[in-house]
Amino acid sequence: MSRKQNRVDMNLAAGFGVAGVKRFPPIGSVFNTLKEKSKLSLDTNMTSGVGLIEQLSKLIDSQDTAYTVENSKPKVKRKALTVRSALRQIKVEGQPLRVKQACELIRNTQHDRVPSVALARRRTDADGHMSLVLDLDAEQIEGSTYAWAVMTCRKLENIRDETRKLRHMQRMQFLPPLNNVKHGQMPKLDVYERAVVNSELAELDARWAADAGSQALQEKLIREMLALARGIDRRVRVNLEAFGSRLYGLSTSASDFDLAMSIRVPQRNAEVGFMRFVRHFVVRLQRTRGFQRVVWLQHARVPIVKFVYRTSHGEHECDVSFNHGLGMAKSRMIHTYMRSDPRVRQVLMVLKEWAITRAISNQNAMNSFGVMLMGLTYLAQERVVPPLQLLTTNAMNTRGWKNLAALQQSREQISALYLSEQSEPIRCVQSGEQLPDWRVEGKNAYFLAKSVGWQSPNKQTVPELLFGLFRFYGCEFEPENHAVSLRLGSARIARANLHELKVQMPEMVLGRPQMWRENLRLLAVEDPFEPQVNCARSAQGEWVEGLLWEMRRAAAVLRSGANEGRVLSALFVPPTPSIYCDASVWASVYGRLFPTLQQSVNEHVFDPERDMTPETIIPIEELEAAQIKNTN
Repeated sequence: MSRKQNRVDMNLAAGFGVAGVKRFPPIGSVFNTLKEKSKLSLDTNMTSGVGLIEQLSKLIDSQDTAYTVENSKPKVKRKALTVRSALRQIKVEGQPLRVKQACELIRNTQHDRVPSVALARRRTDADGHMSLVLDLDAEQIEGSTYAWAVMTCRKLENIRDETRKLRHMQRMQFLPPLNNVKHGQMPKLDVYERAVVNSELAELDARWAADAGSQALQEKLIREMLALARGIDRRVRVNLEAFGSRLYGLSTSASDFDLAMSIRVPQRNAEVGFMRFVRHFVVRLQRTRGFQRVVWLQHARVPIVKFVYRTSHGEHECDVSFNHGLGMAKSRMIHTYMRSDPRVRQVLMVLKEWAITRAISNQNAMNSFGVMLMGLTYLAQERVVPPLQLLTTNAMNTRGWKNLAALQQSREQISALYLSEQSEPIRCVQSGEQLPDWRVEGKNAYFLAKSVGWQSPNKQTVPELLFGLFRFYGCEFEPENHAVSLRLGSARIARANLHELKVQMPEMVLGRPQMWRENLRLLAVEDPFEPQVNCARSAQGEWVEGLLWEMRRAAAVLRSGANEGRVLSALFVPPTPSIYCDASVWASVYGRLFPTLQQSVNEHVFDPERDMTPETIIPIEELEAAQIKNTN
């Protein structure tokens, strides 16, 4: 563990916070929170602001000092009262009790008949992690930082000694691992539940389809940008069109506009001419009314211009990529998959909504394209859709599926598909015909563009497919051994067989926690047209562990059936800080990381057999069921 991680005290809000901290807390925060809690005594509890008033009143009364308490029965929830608001209600000699006075009173008062009390102040570090620090000296107090009060239950001679022995500032609790969903089944839906699912899918479909106004705005934006670009140099051929979710029809009216501009410069030094043209185009955007906050990311993997398009209807985020033929090809292939079977759009739509509402999609870990690839790969694995990159026909029979299964298990056959190692043409797994070679930016971007006539042998319903998807990734998928490959139609491809995929094997890093932050990549999602690219290359180990746990949670939600008139919508309950804010609750989830970390530092602060009891497991299903009920 790094020195920075060792400095973390108690990250009680490591998962959420106003500072924008990560959805899944760093492993160091989880370890250090548990480590700090282990130093505290079992005989303590967090007191509310009301409880603090009662205890301080007893202390003041024991000194025979005149005081008054305003609003002794405040009409607020007990835990809504902070330390400062509690102290303002206590007046000594007509003046509100100050934090410094309260600490001096606590420190100096020693009466057997009065329980000891201590205050704690909140500290936020540069990463947004909040800590509680017990105050032992009144001179260190900064009144504005106080948020909690800690009360001890024993009668002690010295509060200073007791605060060094405190063990639990709040009760130890852990998230349930939810591994039991592996052996569960999606229950058959009755007539009422099927009607609920159809209604939910119709509602989602309406939300994930851009309306006519949004479509018209996109067309207007394209016309304006083409006019600007074509006015730079008439010899340059320019085209502009939408790609990504806007192309394959899985975007809302409020979604960003993702556009792809193709530029053909008729010069010998085409690269110089291209950069000059883009530079002029950016300047024109900056000088044109309606285009604001224009930023050119010229050193990105694909050159992009980001800007805000302002109209009378509001502001709209826009991205324009240049000569990004592969991006267009990927979008068209996803569109073909979605047209091959109506269930594909519905599954991907639910998956995208789930990833957004559960705060999973993250540009700094894995974006929605990576999540979509995981969904499509599972559907190909379950034969809902065919492996479009390996076919010249969409009529697959037993022979085709058998050939595909043999290919997925063979390192030699997979290696023969790489352009750098092709000695023979790539052939269709069904017919044996040679596959066309469609080159885009030097990559083979072929896929079977014909979707009409495909008949899936899989007859599962959308809820059954979703349950299977979540259960597979949450319980059966082995991220340290397997890779997700839509190109090969399976999420069970051995990592070692994808030797062009640029990702370090986890076993080389897992035993070295100091290397996790920079080198551990538990999840491998192969780009379908760029097999050397891992679409989860930025996803750190904690994010992957959290993602797979969220998959198990989703499977558990679907297994429980209808809840307050919801089936699919129960997946979209937003994660609340009241359940996930304490970093230590994730120790039970990080099953691939936490035991290794404890062994490497030779400190065991969490033992599932010892610490996971019915009293310490957070009742997720009950809490989220209550949350659903409150929103109805």
